[in-house]
Formats: sequence, structure tokens, C-alpha cells
Amino acid sequence: MGANQSTGDVQDAVNEVEQNMQPGERGIKLYKFVRKGTAGDWETVTQNARYRFYDAKEDTGKGKAEWWLDVADVDVKVDQELGYVVDLKQRRVTFTADGNIYALKFPSVDQYRSFAEELNDCAFYNTYGVENDAGNRTKVLGDDYTSTFFCKDAADRADEPMDTDPDQDVQQTPEAMKEREAIRQRRDAEDDEEEDGDEEIQGIIMGAGENNYLQRGRHFDVLRNVEGGVADKGISFCLTPGKGTPLASRGGATTPGFTPSRVLLANTERRMNLLGGPETPNTLHHADIETGKIVSTWTFQKDNVEIPMLDIHHDTKSGQLEERSTFMGLDKNRLCRWDLRDARGVVQESPIVQWTGGKDYSRGTNFTCMATSGDGYVAVGAQDGCVRMYSSKSLTRANTAIPGLGAPITAIDVTYDGKWVLATTDKYLMVVKTTFENDKGLESSAFTSRMGGRGAVPRLLRLKPEDAARTGGKTFAKGKFTWITESGMSERWVVANCGPFSVIWNFNKIKSCGGDGLSFGGLPTSMDYIMTAKDEEVVDAAFLHPKYASAVKGAGKAAVEQAALVVATPHRLFNMGS
Repeated sequence: MGANQSTGDVQDAVNEVEQNMQPGERGIKLYKFVRKGTAGDWETVTQNARYRFYDAKEDTGKGKAEWWLDVADVDVKVDQELGYVVDLKQRRVTFTADGNIYALKFPSVDQYRSFAEELNDCAFYNTYGVENDAGNRTKVLGDDYTSTFFCKDAADRADEPMDTDPDQDVQQTPEAMKEREAIRQRRDAEDDEEEDGDEEIQGIIMGAGENNYLQRGRHFDVLRNVEGGVADKGISFCLTPGKGTPLASRGGATTPGFTPSRVLLANTERRMNLLGGPETPNTLHHADIETGKIVSTWTFQKDNVEIPMLDIHHDTKSGQLEERSTFMGLDKNRLCRWDLRDARGVVQESPIVQWTGGKDYSRGTNFTCMATSGDGYVAVGAQDGCVRMYSSKSLTRANTAIPGLGAPITAIDVTYDGKWVLATTDKYLMVVKTTFENDKGLESSAFTSRMGGRGAVPRLLRLKPEDAARTGGKTFAKGKFTWITESGMSERWVVANCGPFSVIWNFNKIKSCGGDGLSFGGLPTSMDYIMTAKDEEVVDAAFLHPKYASAVKGAGKAAVEQAALVVATPHRLFNMGS
């Protein structure tokens, strides 16, 4: 580590006169990460730091306590924004305060443990408003998870693997990703005359067949799947509501369009289901891509009452490759299944989508996102961070509910085999293993049986504090696994957006290796990843279907072993691979 002795001397002198503070143990060192160009170094602030945890509202006598950490001249609230990671092996605690990165190095394990336990207790109180003991953890987290989240004896968890399969192939994580540009902002002279001719890219709609689609507001650019990436076909279209309305080739629409809030490829990727935008969330448009028309427009209704949908999703992971008329629907307090056919099994001319099952919750669920497995298991994220798991047969009751750590789930994904769930929050991604050994010693699934505390401890994926500083405090978005649509293959990678960066984790290493420390909630944390930068914010990143990923030499059918994905920014598209 680099050192800045003058800063350390000054801080030591300040500590001598801070008589109102309870002294910490002698010999605790405080370091600050100082960026130098694209790199940086740790510099010594003081070699004899004092710290205290204090209630910032103590003098007001009003409301619940609010616990802060005061160390040297650093004063910061103990919550998720602290971004702390504790490392027993190094006897080190790293954290963020006022946009800077700091690290405390303790001279003994006992001093480290004392600080880490108090930090954990303060984080628990600031999150749930009660003291951290077994009784209160049971009240706020449930009896099943009293020993999973925020527990006091979690120091040795960081070395525990989530999966101990001896046959699992742990691939080497590449040091960097190769990339080539697939599309730069493209609009010809005719398009540039339109008011919305250079709409920014909003997302990638991946196909397993010949085509993918790049969504730009109401325009869709057509991409061709090629080995290791996508290529621009030079064709665009615009879907306009109204039965029989033709698609406008090359973006030359002359009638007003709309921006769907969700787009699903359907019916072996010959059609699109488009959820109406924020102004019409109770509307579904069904487009025939081959004939170039929106062929039907429906409304979502139950008991003759129109209801809005926050999201729609395929019944199964491979749903877009099948001739299915059913799909999932989600709203804040509603999870359901819809059918484009009527009760006789005929695709209907009626303007109403058929409700075929689900549940309306009276209040409190605050669902935010959902995903399905190959067998139709359903994982649902919520505003409070809770992850609920439903079987494919019943949507009325979650068989397992993983309590949240207070951070909203903004995206969720499930592996094809349903054995793993990935939940995205602003500050971290959480990996949950859904299989466990039941009371009879047999393997069970959290989607079909109550897992309780019998499952593996969840793993958090987060940035190293110095990398978090590089992003300027940007948040994670759209975490997802490698895209698999058939059994016999396995997901190898995880990707998420974070500001102008794409972050890629080796999923096999996450499962089979220990973590890099513990962080919020006392959960093992992995910080081994590849981070690639772009000139503007990344709006989406999606893995190619395995048949288009570049094959690993000598690995036979192991196309999925490559981290081959497409990354979109508002004006450019990149093919990336390991």
C-alpha cells in the first residue's frame, strides 16, 4: 500500500484532542483509496484510528435511533449505502463514505470481530428498527432465516461454497473481453427528417432463430444472429396500434406509434406480444412479424373489470420457441396467467385476454419483476427485497419466500433447470440456490416445497469498493444468467449493467468457490468479475443463444462455455466474447 505520512500525522494529532470519543483499540489503521488516472492506490490516513458507533438522534429524544460510524474524520450512516465488506482473513473492513473508499485494518482477530459484530448490529437496527437478537430476527425475517441473515456467528461463512459438485468444471475467468462494434447509430437521410428519427436504443430482444430486434422507442431494428454476435440487417419497422396496421419498413412510419413497456417474441418467434406503455398498461398488442401487421389488440380483464399489468413473461424459459397461447402477467399485487384463446381453445377475436389462474393480493406484496424456469417455475421479486418462488401448477401461494434486506428487486432470473435464482438490486445481485435436502434426505426444490433454513446461504455479487467509485455510484440493472433453452446445458456466466460498465461473473466459480468476505446482512460476497467500459451508459446486455456462441476449441458441444453477449448503449451496439 502507498502511504501519505503527513496526512497520518495530522489525523493522529486530531485524534488526541477528540476527548468526547470512546477510544478504539490502539494500532487500528485507516486507509483511503486515492484514484490516480485510471488506477489508484491505498494511502494511510492514520496508523492509530479511533472509532465509535453512535446514535445521531440521541440528543433529540425523538423517534428511533439512527446509528452512524465515526472514525477519524469520517462520519457516515450505517446502511446499504455504506457498501461495506468485511474480510476475516485480512482483518479488514472496507466501506464507502462521502464518495470516498476507506479500509480499516485491525491488529488482532478479536478487535476485528468486535467491530464487525457492532457494524452488523447497527446495520440491522437501521434497516428494521429493532435490536439485533434472535427474537427480533425471527419477527422480521421469519423463523426459517434467523440464522441466515444478520446472524452473529457468520465469520466463517465466506469460505463455504454454495455447491460442492466434484464433477463441476470451474472455467478460468478471462482477464478481459474481446469486442467489436455491431451497430453505430444508424438513420438514413429519409429517417433523419422524422421528428423521432434518431431515437435512442432502449433494449435488446434476443431470438434463438435468425433474427433479434433492437428497440428504439417505437422503432425496431432487425439484427441477424451470426457466430459470436449479431449483424445489422439494415431493416427497421414500426408497429402502430390498430388491427391490420402494416409495419413500416426502414423506419418510415407516417402514423403515430407507441412505445411498449415490454416486448416478448412468441409463437416460434414469428410474432410479438407487446404490453401497452405507461398510458395503457391494460392493453396487449399481438403482432405477426411475417405478415408485417398488428393483428389483434386486447385488454386485460377479470370479472369484466379492466386491470393493468406491470410486466408480462413467458410461461417457460423456452416459451418463445413454442406454439403457446398462454403467458404470465404481473402487477404490484397480482400474479396470474393469461391465454389468448377462449374457453374452447380457439384463438379468439374477442378483445379480452382470458384470465386462467392466479391471485389478487389485497395489499403489501408490491411485486416488481418475475422470471420462469424451463419447467415453468416462477420467481417473483418485490419492492421490499423479498423473493417468492411458485410451482408451475399453482400461483396462489409461494412455496418459499426469501426475506429481503430492504433493497427493492429490480430484475430477476432463473436458470433453465430451476436450481438457481438471480435477483438484482441497486447495490448488489443475490444468488439463491433453490435445491436442498428434505427431511427424508432427498433433493427437493424451493419452488415445489418449503425450503426454510435448509438451503445454502445466499451469495451476494457486488463491486469492489474502488470499482464502485469508478462507476460514480451508478446502480446495477438487468442481471441475468447465460440464456439456455434446453436441458443438458448449464449456465456459465452472469452479466449486469452498472452505468457505463458491463460486469460479468463466472457463475461456476460463484457456485463452487468461497467468497471474498461478508457484506450487508452477513452474507458471503463474491467480487471476482470482468468489468468492461463504454463511452456512454449501458442500457442492456444479453447473452446469445448457445448455438450462436463461439465454440470452445476441443470442447465439443460447449458453445455455452463462452461469455458471448451483445451490449447496447443508447447509440451503439457491441458484440463481446471471451
